[in-house]
Amino acid sequence: MVMPYLDAARNYFYDLMIGIAILLVGFVIGILVKKFTYRVFKEVGINRIMSNVGVTYDLEKIVSSIISYVIYLFSIVFFLEKLGIKSIVLYLIAGGLLALLILTFLVGLKDIIPNFVAWIYLQRNQTVREGKSLEIREISGVVERVGYLETEIKTKEGDLLYVPNSLFLKSKFRMKKL
Repeated sequence: MVMPYLDAARNYFYDLMIGIAILLVGFVIGILVKKFTYRVFKEVGINRIMSNVGVTYDLEKIVSSIISYVIYLFSIVFFLEKLGIKSIVLYLIAGGLLALLILTFLVGLKDIIPNFVAWIYLQRNQTVREGKSLEIREISGVVERVGYLETEIKTKEGDLLYVPNSLFLKSKFRMKKL
């Protein structure tokens, strides 16, 4: 009766050792591929080529890192598959990434929605229009453009200021005569 448990433990330990070996080999391959792709991109001069187009990021480093992260991810998936827990962990990771994506989207909308609603209000009441002079808080100037999210105001000094539309709902402003 003790033997089946011993065989199961032995098999699980064997699978764990193979899984760890897969993980280590995958990480080593990921590191080697990262270094190799970085050298190839450096030799080709990807950054120099992209800087001519206007891209100033270190693409050689970024792309080689992304490739290595993909290899790391596959290594982890093979490791989890060897242990028999791949689907549970992948569902948890996918759910966490989806929740993070939704939260990021909602946080991004936090500023967009009030400014868009204020734009609708400004369009309906026609209180702030292009070419009119106004004063809001310590900002004074002529309205250049009323956009969906912000209003451009040109000051006497010639500076162009971008004022969020929601500020017109939160603060008192005064239209000045030209």
